[in-house]
Amino acid sequence: MLLWPAAAHAAAASADLSIEVSVGDSSNQPVPGVQVELTTGQAAVSSAVTDRNGHVRFTELKPAIYAIAAAKEGFETARKSDLDLSQSVSASIELTLVPALARQDSIEVKGTAAPVDQGGSAPSDLHVHTVKELPGRPETVSDALPLLPGVVRDPNGGLLLSAAGEHRSALIVNSADVTDPATGQFGLTVPIDSVETLNFYQTPFLAEYGRFSEGLVSVETRRGGDKWKWELNDPFPDFRIRSYHMQGLKDATPRVNVEGPLIAGKLYFSEGLEYEMRKTEVFELPFPYNNKKQEGFNSFAQFDWIASGKHLVTATFHVAPQRLDFVNMDFFNPQPTTPDASTHNYTATLADRLSIGSGLLESTFSATRFDARVWGQGSQDLVMTPAGNSGSYFAQQARNASRLSLAPVFSFGAVNWLGTHNYKVGSYLAESTDNGQVTEHPIDILNSASQLIESISFTGGQAFRRWDTEYAFFGQDHWIVTPRLSVDLGVRTESQQVSESFRVAPRAGVAWNVFPSAGTLIRAGVGLFYDRVPLNVYAFNQYPSQAITMFGADGQVSAGPFLYQNGLGTVDVRYPFVFQESNAGNFSPRSATGSLQIEQPLTQRVKLRVGYMQSASSGLVIMNTVAPNPGTNTGAYLLSGTGQSRYRQFEATTRVRLNDKRELFSPTCAARRAAI
Repeated sequence: MLLWPAAAHAAAASADLSIEVSVGDSSNQPVPGVQVELTTGQAAVSSAVTDRNGHVRFTELKPAIYAIAAAKEGFETARKSDLDLSQSVSASIELTLVPALARQDSIEVKGTAAPVDQGGSAPSDLHVHTVKELPGRPETVSDALPLLPGVVRDPNGGLLLSAAGEHRSALIVNSADVTDPATGQFGLTVPIDSVETLNFYQTPFLAEYGRFSEGLVSVETRRGGDKWKWELNDPFPDFRIRSYHMQGLKDATPRVNVEGPLIAGKLYFSEGLEYEMRKTEVFELPFPYNNKKQEGFNSFAQFDWIASGKHLVTATFHVAPQRLDFVNMDFFNPQPTTPDASTHNYTATLADRLSIGSGLLESTFSATRFDARVWGQGSQDLVMTPAGNSGSYFAQQARNASRLSLAPVFSFGAVNWLGTHNYKVGSYLAESTDNGQVTEHPIDILNSASQLIESISFTGGQAFRRWDTEYAFFGQDHWIVTPRLSVDLGVRTESQQVSESFRVAPRAGVAWNVFPSAGTLIRAGVGLFYDRVPLNVYAFNQYPSQAITMFGADGQVSAGPFLYQNGLGTVDVRYPFVFQESNAGNFSPRSATGSLQIEQPLTQRVKLRVGYMQSASSGLVIMNTVAPNPGTNTGAYLLSGTGQSRYRQFEATTRVRLNDKRELFSPTCAARRAAI
């Protein structure tokens, strides 16, 4: 009889269990009309809509562990899991809705749009969760790029994109150009743990992209999440074992990633940090004088500030110092003849996204600086023989390059007229500098009998200071004619003050779903692309001149000395879309590119893609040798814009989707580049 009142009291307490939910936005204002769902396990318990004060209450609940999801159009879904009411205690929670604008970019690059909506410029892409599971363990963007069709690594460690060097392609991170202004190289790229998606466009027929003629690498980094978390990758170093004894470290590449909200619903932070130390052994040389070494840090930090439901601000900071010892060491070039080098890369960007009416204004400001030094192991002359070299590396260099850029872009709201038009206009303005100096020591060339046959000495050479101003404007229309057909039309104009040129680049692309039931999709496009000329081209005439002397078997001078001076050649540009005077150094490297691609799903999980691309490049900067004048023994090395090349590529790729997170690629790529 005594148990009855206790049981009745417990039943009454259970019947009084409730959950009160308050939903607000990032400004702590209540959000009405939010659909709030209450579940336990896989079973739905109840659903309700918040009132004008952002409140909703669930009553008459049983003791259990509940989960809550709050959703409303224009916001990301807020969730609360593991809400424990098993102890017969009611709960009151607060949820914050984050505007969907904060993740707009990541949604676009994940390919959630329909194939026709993507247009004629579909990239090859990699997702970070796929890259991190690969056995090669890529650490940076440049490490992962050779996994994509059309990208390979050359023997010296650089990247070849569409069989051309990095200086003919572009690398943008969150829409900001991060290439070296002096050389056009990518440098030490973003840590892979900070990347959301990695895209490579061989044929981006969109006018918003420019300053390259071969390929575009686009990186989108990831924002901090709603909960703090961290991860540690590759924490253990590899040791070198020789003759059953440990001989120090071989390599160490630990990586740390931290992310989370600094202010819930307002300010998010993420940081990717890696340390890299690698020793590469040259087996043809004796131990321990056969180790090349590279060491450095790579840090990428990102802050995302949600100012309001229509305003998002993102700031990033990339710092990457690196030291290289005994660069390019091999059997013919032992340690004393190789150079050491150091590089420092500092980049900061500020991106502002503001919704104005039905349009979106995106403004990106970036500042980047590249410092580089190269020096030898001593001051001796470099001696070159058929059996191997001795002495010290001959060239020393110290330079620093910088760029300040601003890129505002406005995307208009959709216009419905003969289909749907998505207009976009924008501009680009940049100021670049390259300052430094090159000094060089003599080179002696001996024959197999150790007799001097040629001597190269260097004279002159001055400190160089180069600067450049670039600006560009573009307008484009992504026109969805029907749900099965879309067209990209646009034009871009570019100007580079140092080359005194004005260039026009029309482009067009199409995506056509030919047989909707079969899923057959055809993409095609054609366009003009222009390289930005690196500033080290215009510093070439400040490098030391070469004096070459030839010697006979008796050790006496047989010819020379011949003086070769460095200079910039004059090019007569006759191209309908390039406007410039025929002055020395007025270079405009360009490429006319066209492509055709067919995608065909074979099953729900298997897709076949076949494509052909062709480009014709002209105006490429190459070096020509001018023979010495017999009267003065003076010749020249001239950089001129007369280079040409032709590139053709056939690609067939099978893509197998194993599950939601795993995909298998089987690419076949045949390419040929011919220089003229």
